Amino acid sequence: MQFRSYRAKLVIYMAMLIVFLSATFIYSYTYIQRVMLDESNNHLVRLKQLLNGHLNSERSELERYAAIVAQDLRVKEYMYVITGIGGSSEPLSKLYEREFGWLPIDRRIILNGSRQILVGRQHKDLAAAIQKITDISNNTTFYYQGKMGLEMVALASIKYRDNILGFVAVSRLLNRAWLEKKKRITEGEFFLVRNKQVLMTTLSDFRNIQFNLNKNKLVADSVAYRIYQIDLPGISSDKPELWFGSSETEIIAKLDKHRSTMLGLLVTGIIGVLVLGLLIIRNFSRPLKEIRDITRQVVAGELPHLEKYKATNEFEELSNNFSDMLKALREQQKEIEETHRSLEKSAITDSLTGLYNRRYMHDVFPNLYATAERAGQFLYAIILDLDYFKKINDRYGHLAGDQCLTSFSDILHQTTRASDHLFRLGGEEFLILSVHNNVIEAAKFADKIRARVEKTPVAYTNIIMKLTLSGGISRMVHGATAEHALKDMLARADAALYEAKNSGRNRICINPDDASHNTSMAINKSQ
Repeated sequence: MQFRSYRAKLVIYMAMLIVFLSATFIYSYTYIQRVMLDESNNHLVRLKQLLNGHLNSERSELERYAAIVAQDLRVKEYMYVITGIGGSSEPLSKLYEREFGWLPIDRRIILNGSRQILVGRQHKDLAAAIQKITDISNNTTFYYQGKMGLEMVALASIKYRDNILGFVAVSRLLNRAWLEKKKRITEGEFFLVRNKQVLMTTLSDFRNIQFNLNKNKLVADSVAYRIYQIDLPGISSDKPELWFGSSETEIIAKLDKHRSTMLGLLVTGIIGVLVLGLLIIRNFSRPLKEIRDITRQVVAGELPHLEKYKATNEFEELSNNFSDMLKALREQQKEIEETHRSLEKSAITDSLTGLYNRRYMHDVFPNLYATAERAGQFLYAIILDLDYFKKINDRYGHLAGDQCLTSFSDILHQTTRASDHLFRLGGEEFLILSVHNNVIEAAKFADKIRARVEKTPVAYTNIIMKLTLSGGISRMVHGATAEHALKDMLARADAALYEAKNSGRNRICINPDDASHNTSMAINKSQ
């Protein structure tokens, strides 16, 4: 009875799901139809803005080319000679071809102050258009319909000491190749129109027809196009207009295709729901019970191993997927643990040298101090500082300095014991917390490091740098708090380091409070 009850409920659920899928299909198609039409229109608006941006970029680029020529000192000198003493313009023409022939432009022309052609005499139509401009004291850009078609022209004045010697104009054709290039970018169609007549278009079968619009729509050969005009600033009313559009007929066709696809998916979904329901009913009990038991273990915080089956139904496939999920969770848990360990390490170590940082020094010192107290031993603080390190940074750069720090940290790892604790206090200053029998032993230990550094040059690119270091040593005081003992040790070791620096560097000094009467206060390279 219980099985039949669940089966009846499952049949009801499947019927509800089928009704839901059907309602979703109807709503989705209606909504998508409206959205696609609206989005198509918005897309055209965005493409129009994109094309306007491209035109602005091309105008700026063309203006930059004109400015390159106009601001060239040699061009100004030639223009000054030509306009001042009446020299030939042939050297100017050769100069342009030699120095600026690489500019990606279609036409160029140079005029004198009276707007007579000096370079580019074959472009008289372009010169005539420039001569019609009343005020060209400032650089300008305009569009011109000439014998070669629609052109974008950038005009720049050639000035010398605030005097206008002439003008340079460079142009770029907005021809069919240009339209095809923009078509590849936008996947739309372009129309160059004058007086409602199509002069040029990216449609091969759409020429010399009347350009009649109805609410931004153009119909030709039973194809409807939604179009927008592209801004051409500065263009006169008798010049062509540039329009951009996309086929609305294609969108309707896509919607019809989408409707057929969705209908097929709906039918497939209904069949799938029925088949899946029957398979669930048939293979309901065992896999579901197994998964339920596993989920209880997962809720309890366990990640048990689940054997995989050769899937014959959806539940067994689900069981296999759950097995993969458990495996992935175990692997992820392992990665999280490794990441946690890595984060813990990075929090207590210096990223450049791999030594412990100052923060970890404060964390670990109380245990080191307590251990030494219980064992009746003495903990020594050895502060080491690389000599003249700032000069290395100033002379060779910080990367060379980093190489020195890395090399020094390697030496510390190689010359110290496993029981020693190594810290980078900051910059070129390092600390060793180490247990020794007496101060002489600690001093010899520090001097061993000093000698190793002195004998180990550091190579950086083709530079060989010799390093030395100075050090100061102090001994812990029994009976103090760990915080006070650390501050006292560092202060006294730092004072000894200061003494080593003032005594000529490249030496190890022991704090006087820690040195016996028959112990040398400093150990240097001469010993």
